[in-house]
Amino acid sequence: MILDMLYPRRCTVCDRVLSMQEQYYCKNCTGTLRYIGKESCMKCGKPVDCQEEYCTDCKKKKTAFRSGHSVFLYDTSMRSSISRFKYHGRQEYAACYAREMYIRYGGWMKEIQAEALIPVPVHKERYRVRGFNQAELLAEHLSRLSGIPARKDILLRVKNTLPQKELTDKERLENLCQAFQITSLQEKLYKYWKCVIIIDDIYTTGSTVEACSRVLKNWGVEEIYFLCVCTGQSD
Repeated sequence: MILDMLYPRRCTVCDRVLSMQEQYYCKNCTGTLRYIGKESCMKCGKPVDCQEEYCTDCKKKKTAFRSGHSVFLYDTSMRSSISRFKYHGRQEYAACYAREMYIRYGGWMKEIQAEALIPVPVHKERYRVRGFNQAELLAEHLSRLSGIPARKDILLRVKNTLPQKELTDKERLENLCQAFQITSLQEKLYKYWKCVIIIDDIYTTGSTVEACSRVLKNWGVEEIYFLCVCTGQSD
């Protein structure tokens, strides 16, 4: 009770202080969230027209990952939510995001028999400024819900890349080339997995997930999937 007074729980969407009856969302935001429905790309999970199986991007490119999903559309509300999560210390949002991920895709995670959750790593300089890796928090919460181990000791980010949001799709992938590698210890000691899920907060062009997938594929992982909180709208 004292902790609730000092650090009141806040709505994951609008950041309003929650009442005792509210858990993750305030009554004004409940029902306004834009979940990704069944009409989504079979590869990347972005919303598509009902007659389409793949989005425009996935029709014209091959990927190292097999497929993936996201929970929410990356609209104005979720953009603000993710921003507070990553840049303004709202680390508690991770529990809500992971719960939503598990409710909608826990059965799928079991079906594909994923052996590990691999959070997208951040560079040590960015980690020093932010104080945490948002993908690690998501993977840890999701691991507790699913029973699938979260392994933050597999992928390492060795290149502090430029911010992705101001680059074209081609520039994004080029920007991430050589940015990730398998940690030297795991490269020597750990057995290969057959199936893993990459965990991140946002899927936009897929460049980050693809760069991580290529490294994991070269390491010997057979099937690579991803699971994110949000995804952008398909063109």
